[in-house]
Amino acid sequence: MAMTRFLLVWIVFSTKNIGEYLRQIADRLFSALKAFFCWVLRFCNVRLVLAIARGLCFLGVLGREFRHQNPVATQNFHCLTGQKGRIDASWIAVRRKILEASATWAQNPKVLQQLAACTQQLDEAVAPLRLRKNAVILAPLHSISDVLAAMVGAGVTPGRASVIVSSSAEQYNARARALGGVNLSYCSIHQDSKQLASSLTALLSDVAMGQQNLIIFPDITPDYTVQTEEAASGKLRCRLFGRVAGLHSGIVRLARAVSAQVVFYHLYEQDGLRIHIHEPVKARDVAEKLPEIIEQALQQHPHDWLLWHSHSLYFINQ
Repeated sequence: MAMTRFLLVWIVFSTKNIGEYLRQIADRLFSALKAFFCWVLRFCNVRLVLAIARGLCFLGVLGREFRHQNPVATQNFHCLTGQKGRIDASWIAVRRKILEASATWAQNPKVLQQLAACTQQLDEAVAPLRLRKNAVILAPLHSISDVLAAMVGAGVTPGRASVIVSSSAEQYNARARALGGVNLSYCSIHQDSKQLASSLTALLSDVAMGQQNLIIFPDITPDYTVQTEEAASGKLRCRLFGRVAGLHSGIVRLARAVSAQVVFYHLYEQDGLRIHIHEPVKARDVAEKLPEIIEQALQQHPHDWLLWHSHSLYFINQ
């Protein structure tokens, strides 16, 4: 009997030790693969890496977890724009991950150079507003990568920014943002109303005085905010692609709060990363111009937009 107990205890501890050993091996292997991936992204031609990744996506090797989004994304694209073709949501997601890793962990010089050029163009568009002492809100669309779009905005004078997000963006922590040379803070709309009000009050005060930039994504879909306390009153009723729609009204309210000029922009890919910057919009005109800007971006660069896979988009009936 004693021998049986000894054997059982020995088996349990041996199994536990083997499991711990295998976990350590897996962690080391993952770290080695991550280091190798970063080395590839840093020193290899990113366009070549993207071309290979796209081929692997086509073969189903990469992006498999996103392939179920393709039918919804393509159907939304057809219904709204009336254009032909398909939206490859899996490739859009894989490309986004590669470019974000290239700009942060891998520090690829070419990608950083392209982002710096985008930041310079945006800074030049904002400069006249700064000279006139106008408060400025930067409004990137969800195109190519929200992380890269925020990095571009964060580099605009005065070189400090806070971005309003729908979640805490844990995977792009302070270390990753520092690697990208970004002085960027996050303000989550999912904190309780008192904390959110306090954070926004301090942020808007800085924006009004020109001490930092406010970045908000105006094309966020309502299903991201249905769990927040402002969900019921956070809709901007409008017409989008000829249909009754509900956009998030956050940018309209924030622009009016500080009488800010809003600069809309979006990234797109054309022989590298490029930026399209719209003319600055006065606070009183944001509600009218926002649907037009979203329509234009989705028609001109549909294969760069990140949200096609959302089932309801802006057309939730409530």
